[in-house]
Amino acid sequence: MMQLTAFDQVLVYGGTGPAGAARESVRLAVAAERLGYHRFWVAEHHGATSGCGSPEVLVAAAAAATAGIRVGTASVLLPHYAPLKVATTFNLLERLHPGRIDLGIGRGPGAGESVTRLLAREGEAPYHEKIEQLLAHLTAGTDLLPDSTPPQLWLTGAGAGGAHLAAHFGLPFCFAQFAHGVPRPEIVELYREKFRPGPLGAVPRVAVAVRVACADDPGDVRLLRAGLALGAAAVGRRTLPSWDELHALAPTVALPDAADPADVSVLAGVPAEVAERLAALTAAYTPDELAVTTLCPDLDLRIRTFELLRAMVPGPVAPVGR
Repeated sequence: MMQLTAFDQVLVYGGTGPAGAARESVRLAVAAERLGYHRFWVAEHHGATSGCGSPEVLVAAAAAATAGIRVGTASVLLPHYAPLKVATTFNLLERLHPGRIDLGIGRGPGAGESVTRLLAREGEAPYHEKIEQLLAHLTAGTDLLPDSTPPQLWLTGAGAGGAHLAAHFGLPFCFAQFAHGVPRPEIVELYREKFRPGPLGAVPRVAVAVRVACADDPGDVRLLRAGLALGAAAVGRRTLPSWDELHALAPTVALPDAADPADVSVLAGVPAEVAERLAALTAAYTPDELAVTTLCPDLDLRIRTFELLRAMVPGPVAPVGR
């Protein structure tokens, strides 16, 4: 049955600040475990509105606060780092929390151009070579990496390039559906067709990452959709709008009365509407796992959103091991 991942982008909303965003992420991990989610992931982003520039630190905190749920990253931005450093960091996390650590890698910018330039290092190997080096470090059992079970390695991507790489190296593939306004099942099928077994994967495994704006109250749904619109235009803001700010700003945001059913970059609506759209999307992909994220400034409502989603997705209702 399909597994479910709570995916937190650790966004900084007005009133919480970066420290509050990080603490709320740990509380969300605890809630996800209570709700029976299989995994809890955070994404690496840099900038004023992101509270997760060092995802490995947040993974450690979330793993320490939980007992059974798998904890990891949706996408450590591997092009910015030495593969050995990434391998040793997540090897240590796996030793501290055996059988519970995921290492998702990606190559999205995760930052504005100016920050990306600061992160970049001259003379770095191409992305595919870094993946190869990372795999070698995780599976070689050298003195630098004491013999232990490696973290579960995933590759996250939004296009055919990421699908090809995941298939080539025999890795599970998380497809970032929220980066597209329409379903792109051909990218997932490409991954399945091209997959060849690797040291950390014998069969293809697919997760599809979706963004939702779901609440019991249609008025809250409209506020969440307004927040998405404001968040998309938040360049230069130090924080995203708080829940109170959304109440004040929402009347100024031009939104249609209902979400466009053809747009799957965000699945917006009350539970019955989101369940219908989610069922159609999963039918198009037939994924093994579903990773869900939301742009919601109120922690209690964020947890409620994940509770509603848990009820929509058939599958295990308690964390399971590797």
